Amino acid sequence: MSALAHYLEAEGVPAVAISLIRLHTEKVRPPRALWVPFELGRPLGAPNDPTFQTRVIAAALGLLETACGPVVLEDFPEDDPTAVDVPNWQPPFDLTAGMPDLADGAALDRALRQEVLAIAPFHERFVASSGRTTIGLSGLTIDECAARLAASVSGAPPAINDPAVSPAQALRWAVDDLKAYYLEAMSADGAMPSSRQMQAWFWDRTLAARVFIALRRQLLASEDKRSQAIGRMNLVPGAQVLRLRLQ
Repeated sequence: MSALAHYLEAEGVPAVAISLIRLHTEKVRPPRALWVPFELGRPLGAPNDPTFQTRVIAAALGLLETACGPVVLEDFPEDDPTAVDVPNWQPPFDLTAGMPDLADGAALDRALRQEVLAIAPFHERFVASSGRTTIGLSGLTIDECAARLAASVSGAPPAINDPAVSPAQALRWAVDDLKAYYLEAMSADGAMPSSRQMQAWFWDRTLAARVFIALRRQLLASEDKRSQAIGRMNLVPGAQVLRLRLQ
């Protein structure tokens, strides 16, 4: 049992974990854990499905009633209902900005900002209907995120105002905001394709994805260990690294 689990047990505090990686949970050994067969980042299943998410929470809390122990690890019996691809799904917008040479800084900046601008009405529609957005980590506007990333690919990244933030970390946050912007805009019409469909469309069809991949390559080639780590783990999801056969 882990030190945390020992502490909680000694204090008489029940601990329940929801596990996305069963092997890790088997090693950590929390007192009660529910393994769920969902993708990373979705411990309760797909968003916007409170009925299904409530079933997951109820199953996890139900482990507190079991007399078995000291460690209980059970499997949630249902798959994410949105994990199935929607036939012929397409996002509510079509991108026609073109794919410039990434070595042409001015053309890249112009094309990426044009792509971002084309999506703006759909992202505004998503925010109006959902009342939320996950954008904001970078502290930049979306246009500023695009400009920063395009300049970084061209080898002329803008200065970072906060001395506590490394250039690689600032890149990561701008990438996170731009990813969220695209994925939220894809959901503007309320359609819920599988996450796999949305990710594949983004990484296959957008200039932003090409920029992220180029930045990943730059960071991996850096002599700075932290930059290498961010490039390896934070810019392109592992599933896409494998699917696209990135080096």
